[in-house]
Amino acid sequence: MDVRVVAATNRNLEEAQLSGRFAPTSTIASPSFPIRLPPLRERPGDILPLASHLLGRIGRQLGRRDLALEPAAEAALLAYSWPGNVRELANLLERATILAEGSTLTVSHLAIPAVAHRPASSTAFDGTLEELEREAIRRALAAEGGHRKNAAARLGIGLRTLYEKLKAFGIE
Repeated sequence: MDVRVVAATNRNLEEAQLSGRFAPTSTIASPSFPIRLPPLRERPGDILPLASHLLGRIGRQLGRRDLALEPAAEAALLAYSWPGNVRELANLLERATILAEGSTLTVSHLAIPAVAHRPASSTAFDGTLEELEREAIRRALAAEGGHRKNAAARLGIGLRTLYEKLKAFGIE
């Protein structure tokens, strides 16, 4: 019998072998040709093309072929960290499609959790703290489609504080 086994895991098998949680003699699960696919949060350039592909598939399944994301919804997808990877993206888009009456999905249809957003970049920020804060507010507003209460919640600050910062930074 000639058999080829293709297996996937979100665990690092090399580390599991070293720690004794995975037997190195298990040849059936031992990777002879490992392929590492980074999580979706490490591939932000893949998020919108994947969303478009998934919306096409979901649209065909649900009989709604002209599905599209509004720009603010796209920004929200890009700002989220996707702990559940592509499966979470697919589930979120299917739910949004069911909730949406029209063919355009909005930020409110997506209902992205306010926690677990994309972690800060590992590269150092070259600007001032004020510039960093201003940019964080702009991104939160963009991700929430301009909805200030949701942006404040995303930032972990009160709505009044957000209004004060908007005024101080001259953001409309």
